[in-house]
Amino acid sequence: MRGPLRERVNRRLLAIALAAAALGSTVLASVSGALVLHATLKEAENHTRSIERDLSGSVTSFQPLYEVQRQLQLAASSRELRSALLLDQRGMVLAASDNALVGHSVQALDAEAGLGDLPEHLRACFPASSAGFCVADRASSLLDGPIPWFGGDHMIRVLPTPLALEGLPAFGQQGLLVIELDLQPLVGQALQLTGLVFLAGLVPLFLTAAALVLVVRRQLLPELINLAQTDSLSGVLNRGAFLEAAAQRLDLSAVDQPLVVALIDIDHFKTINDTYGHAAGDEVIRRMADFLNGAVRRGDLVGRLGGDEFALLVAAAAPQAQDLLERLRQRVASHRWTLADGSEPQLTLSIGMVEQGSEGRNKLGELLQAADAALYVAKDQGRNQVMDLERLHPRGWSVQPA
Repeated sequence: MRGPLRERVNRRLLAIALAAAALGSTVLASVSGALVLHATLKEAENHTRSIERDLSGSVTSFQPLYEVQRQLQLAASSRELRSALLLDQRGMVLAASDNALVGHSVQALDAEAGLGDLPEHLRACFPASSAGFCVADRASSLLDGPIPWFGGDHMIRVLPTPLALEGLPAFGQQGLLVIELDLQPLVGQALQLTGLVFLAGLVPLFLTAAALVLVVRRQLLPELINLAQTDSLSGVLNRGAFLEAAAQRLDLSAVDQPLVVALIDIDHFKTINDTYGHAAGDEVIRRMADFLNGAVRRGDLVGRLGGDEFALLVAAAAPQAQDLLERLRQRVASHRWTLADGSEPQLTLSIGMVEQGSEGRNKLGELLQAADAALYVAKDQGRNQVMDLERLHPRGWSVQPA
């Protein structure tokens, strides 16, 4: 039966396939993106070291400061290089890619100097006791930005170097060469590649997940849904499955498709259990369910609500449905029921029915309450009969709560 449960399971399986594909593609993109970004940063650091070698050769070749200044400006003309500074051991700017910075102390530079947070990092290199990321005897790097774990958006590279420049008061004093590299273009390319990997991985992963879902849906889903909807004893729809399917059928029913809800009780079922045993009672339930399944039409619903109570949803108007139920009652009453242990109980049915729209009742809960009232009247008037309260009281009737 294709019902609400199957639809919900299909939607859930599709959602699982999408989620699994998205998660797998995200992991794939994250790992590949991290590797690409790491390689990109390594390449950037190698590029920085190449610039560093060229500039460090200039500051030790006994050139005039203006020549070093020109080389720093030429280096900064590169798109990736944000700035380049040459500092003495006190933190004074001897040469810079920006002429306006020459002669200033790092300690006095602020955000208006156009260097971003570079002065803040460099100030930590020139206290009385050296701290920060600067190392006195070797080059060091700092990756800075909004995502420092992955390298951020710029790299600061510092190189302690002896100074041998024309015009300096002391020959061979210690200086600091500072290079700041802009990583945003490289990081942007890495992120674009990560996005492409995500999209490229999403399709095959989704197809793989969808194929697995399809296998589950075709081979296991029918069996699982059958187990979830079928009453284990009788083999007909269980209470939940019947109520759900009947409610959906009633909500979707057209004006020209009348429906009748019927409740059926096996008369004196407790006596059957007490007389023949519970095993015989279970057999009666199973055989009655088979009997009801064989008596109704393909478009009707049969369910067991519990105990010896069955429910039918008959796709017919009240007169035709009552004729069907009356023939069913007569066949049960006239049938010779022989159980596995040889016992022959006499079985009869009490049936209460109500048509959709009767007294304005359209919802399943209202119809079940009305059918239950009709079933109670059938039992009260001697059992073994079909009761339709609307035909019994054509001028109207109502269900009174107990």
